[in-house]
Amino acid sequence: MTRSPHDDDDERRLSRRRFLEPAATFGAVAVLGRTAGLPAAAWRERRDLYPEGVASGDPDAASVILWTRRPWSDGRTAARLIVEVSEDDGFRRLGASAPVAVSAESDWTCRALVGGLHPARVYWYRFTDEDGNGSRIGRTITAPRGDDTRPVRFAFVSCQNVNQGSQHAYWTLTIAIPAACGTGCRDPVGVRWPVL
Repeated sequence: MTRSPHDDDDERRLSRRRFLEPAATFGAVAVLGRTAGLPAAAWRERRDLYPEGVASGDPDAASVILWTRRPWSDGRTAARLIVEVSEDDGFRRLGASAPVAVSAESDWTCRALVGGLHPARVYWYRFTDEDGNGSRIGRTITAPRGDDTRPVRFAFVSCQNVNQGSQHAYWTLTIAIPAACGTGCRDPVGVRWPVL
């Protein structure tokens, strides 16, 4: 049988089924090409409310996992954030947004699996609570396609000791693995970038 050059693209394309099957395995809720209701208040950065910032990890050519921690101290046990992904740092070309749950049980952490992305492309992301209080804006990049011949560099980070101030290497690294140990992260939420 003769293979067309497009066969590889078809095999790598993140179909609805290919996305939903692993998402269900992780207990994820899939949001495919929908825009979540945004907070009524205008977005404003509040780094003090997101003490660990944001992180991205586990990139492949079509997806990436986004992470944050937003604790509350008002007695509630659960809350909802909105994760937004954009092709520009000003969020003028917003491609996907979805609600993600955080709770005291998960130490107020959440993960969002964003799929349907383009290979070797930069994306910007942020998390926002219902009052418009936003995390810092993160930047991530998807992995190149498997047949891309450009050289790549990798870094692996795991189990840092925040209490001893051992984070000096982070300033020079470009890839970090979120929730490598001890953050209490639970079920990722699936987000699908709309097919353009």
